[in-house]
Amino acid sequence: MVLAAGSGRARRKFHFVSRLPLRAPHILRLRSARRLQTPPPPFHNAAIESPRVRTSRVDTAALIDAIYEASVAPDRWPRVLDGIAELCDGEGTLLVVATREDLRWTSSPAIEKAMAAWLGLGEFGRDARSARLGGKREARFHTDLDAFTPEELAREPLYAEVLRPRGLGWCASTTIRSPCGETLVFSVEKAHRKGPVDRRAVAALDGLRPHLARAALLSARVGLERAQANVEALDAIGLPAAALTLGGRAVATDARLKTCAPGIKVGADSRLRFASNAAQSIFVDALAALDAASGAMTGRSIPVAGSEDHPPLVAHLMPLRGVARDVFAQAAALLFVTPVTHQKAPQIDLIEALFDLTPSEAQVAARLVEGKSVAEIARVQKVTQNAVRMQLKSVFAKTGVKRQAELVSLLAFPSYAGAS
Repeated sequence: MVLAAGSGRARRKFHFVSRLPLRAPHILRLRSARRLQTPPPPFHNAAIESPRVRTSRVDTAALIDAIYEASVAPDRWPRVLDGIAELCDGEGTLLVVATREDLRWTSSPAIEKAMAAWLGLGEFGRDARSARLGGKREARFHTDLDAFTPEELAREPLYAEVLRPRGLGWCASTTIRSPCGETLVFSVEKAHRKGPVDRRAVAALDGLRPHLARAALLSARVGLERAQANVEALDAIGLPAAALTLGGRAVATDARLKTCAPGIKVGADSRLRFASNAAQSIFVDALAALDAASGAMTGRSIPVAGSEDHPPLVAHLMPLRGVARDVFAQAAALLFVTPVTHQKAPQIDLIEALFDLTPSEAQVAARLVEGKSVAEIARVQKVTQNAVRMQLKSVFAKTGVKRQAELVSLLAFPSYAGAS
């Protein structure tokens, strides 16, 4: 079975099932009455206007440049996907990155809802289309008619129940298998009323394929280095840490993490595990909550009991900033560990950085931990009580708690060892 994701769940990486919708502009092909008011497509070549040869209207050199730019700037992929679709008069392009443990995807904004309806079924890799097209080994783009007869297409549930009711129904797709273990699919989706993708357009897409493959490899490497940079940042302030996938696999670790054994350790399979069944259960649930997050930054603190030889610990799990916009990001979460040494109040500058709080939000959180009431905080900060409550609401969302008592419990007792 090709492209099967271990969890069976599809994640839209640009808003996590994508949880954070992309805002890059997408230009629909409109009827002539509105076409004069619409700017040209992203890689439109104004010098050539033949309506019979759609591929000639795309500045291929500019599109190739943009592909390599997107490999190091993930927010540029939507514009690139639009340009790829323009090569064959498509409505948009889908990009899927699958590993054995998860599946991430993004698409042109114009087809995002239709792709969500398909991938949200959790059948990608098992449905007939992705299995047949993904199973083809030739290093080129393939169309629906390379894998199905017209009669089969009419009967296939994906086409009859998902794609055609949403105006789609034709595609040109290629599968790229990375040495890093990832499987990538680029699929141009075309409106059913326009007919199949023709061979001239497929040839133009084949010309882009080597560039797409190289850019994807570069994106994977950049994502790994970004994860390592997050771990090194915590190493600088003395915190054991690991960058994790949503399946709990460590893609980057700090050497200090070994000192957390046996309570927390990374196994031979590179998966991080807690010795306590209760802590492991919380960890698994927390990873699942990150996967289901709908845009708000969420996190979880996991207590680890101590022993005669090892102090009690608290492991803090939080999503990596910016990962929701990067379909190639290998790490989705950061786990850092702190020993439990009771203190009166947290270090404001550190919790501000770790939980992405504003300076005023961090001050409100710290004063709440010190035992001050909302009224006292409002008086000290010279703002209204309602303003303090609004800041607390934002703090709750960013730290993953729901009540003031939980916030105090989260911030009051950990001493962030090694931090200044």
